[in-house]
Amino acid sequence: MNPKKLFSLTARQREDYQIQPDGFPRYDWEAVTEEYEIPPYIPQTFMRFWYNTENTCYSTHWHDALEMIVPLEAPYTVVAQDVTYALEPGDILIIPPGILHSIIAPKSGTRFIFLHELSVFVQLTEFTRTQSLLSRPIHITSDTCPEIYETEIKLLMQAASCYFGSSCAKQLRIYSCLMEFYACYTDYCAEQNTRTIKASGSLSPKDYSRKLTLLLEYMKQHFNEDISLEDAARKAGLSKFYFSRIFKQYTGQTFYDYLSFLRIQAAETLLKDTSTPVSAIALACGYANISSFNRNFRKFQKCTPSQYRSLHRSPGM
Repeated sequence: MNPKKLFSLTARQREDYQIQPDGFPRYDWEAVTEEYEIPPYIPQTFMRFWYNTENTCYSTHWHDALEMIVPLEAPYTVVAQDVTYALEPGDILIIPPGILHSIIAPKSGTRFIFLHELSVFVQLTEFTRTQSLLSRPIHITSDTCPEIYETEIKLLMQAASCYFGSSCAKQLRIYSCLMEFYACYTDYCAEQNTRTIKASGSLSPKDYSRKLTLLLEYMKQHFNEDISLEDAARKAGLSKFYFSRIFKQYTGQTFYDYLSFLRIQAAETLLKDTSTPVSAIALACGYANISSFNRNFRKFQKCTPSQYRSLHRSPGM
């Protein structure tokens, strides 16, 4: 397989992809002075696909949209959650919503930058497992994920073709590509875990996967309650030690880190959409006191809850 053929553009595509479907001009990234960025979605959609040809570096910022970056020509350097990703042409970097990141652009080259909301997907029960994987940046390459790379890059290239195409059902086609993209990656991770998990007793790796998926859904619904590691292990029918190991293999995070992720995610929504006092939001999201809430919030967002709210406050609030 020659990976370059999978993401190469024709001369016609390079010309067509520089014109946004709604005629939106090139985004003035240099005008962004706040850390928080509001993506300029296409009207009546929750997405924007850029064929980016500029050599501008983007300072540290974050947004509510998930961002996918695929260099097409020349490397691209992204720093997310204090980790530096040296992207080569064809690499896929997924930056989940709310994660601080900055970009060091090369002097020349092109890349896709795709921003979209996850609201369409989070309503699906099966997306709970996928969402747990999307709590941290994901780097997909032809070397690290050879089994699925060709499928994944083809799906993104197809999504780009639909975005810049003329179909009257382009949104449906794009979401179809994204659904398959996330399903492919989720199944891949599950398969990787199955290869490494040595099932004990009468349960198979498939049974563990099912139990943990149900547990993730339970945590999503009850994150504001006092859920302990022991309680979670008991619900999964595993010992505390074994559960801790399996949970991290499945989600990439410890149990308590993932629980904090769910709580902070809920707090972000309340801070943006309500005038509820910060202390009340802390309690509503499962924190016993505001100091632990502030500490955990700063860990995820690098700012205080009050600072986060001020960045999102609309004129009418």
